[in-house]
Amino acid sequence: MEDQQQAAPHLVAGEIQDLLLDNPDVEAFLTELTRHSAAMFSTADAEVFCGVTLLRHRSAATVASSGERALRLDELQYQFAGGPCLLSAKEGVQVHIPDLAADDTWPDYQAVALAQGIRSILALPIPLPDDSAKASMNLYSERTAGFDQATVQRATDYVQQAAKGLSLAVMIAQHSQTAANLRAAMASRTVIDVATGIIIAQNRCTQAEAVELIKRASSNRNVKLREVAEAIVKAAGGGNVETHFK
Repeated sequence: MEDQQQAAPHLVAGEIQDLLLDNPDVEAFLTELTRHSAAMFSTADAEVFCGVTLLRHRSAATVASSGERALRLDELQYQFAGGPCLLSAKEGVQVHIPDLAADDTWPDYQAVALAQGIRSILALPIPLPDDSAKASMNLYSERTAGFDQATVQRATDYVQQAAKGLSLAVMIAQHSQTAANLRAAMASRTVIDVATGIIIAQNRCTQAEAVELIKRASSNRNVKLREVAEAIVKAAGGGNVETHFK
């Protein structure tokens, strides 16, 4: 543990590059990075937990964590719409809380985090190449003053060293999420188009009239358009509609 904590900057950067090369899957890389980070700042008598928060399109998500505990501590902040990691990511600032019991900036979050044994928090912004996303690395300690000034500086340097690998991984994660969203949208579009065709054939109406019928049914039943479309297709004997991507 001590060897990891005293590692020279170029060695840390090399370790991060190795993690990226060894884990081409973005989620796996970020998970290994958070575990590596947690180990870097843990001591024999005080374990540190680490999470990485990503803000994109006004929504927040933990893209990786060193374990369930860090994940819960991050997600509580999203639930309360406030907390050190969110502030760090949104504003691009370092947030250091040496004694959580004495800091009531976020009282709801403070109470729950204290109940989970957390006594100090350090959140550091991760520099990304553009403004389409913002991120932070979040460190949690069970010890009051778990991050002294030397550790804060070391953590700041560490994030700067990790920034290139983190930026690349986050960018890949962004593109992967965009692709997933696009596939989901296309799948919904496919079943709606099939349902529209069925209505046109059954009612001898126009496409606009068929779409309007689906929208009206969706509104009256308070269900999604896709669900109405799926019900129409199944009722017509079409079974499940699949979208094929090439």
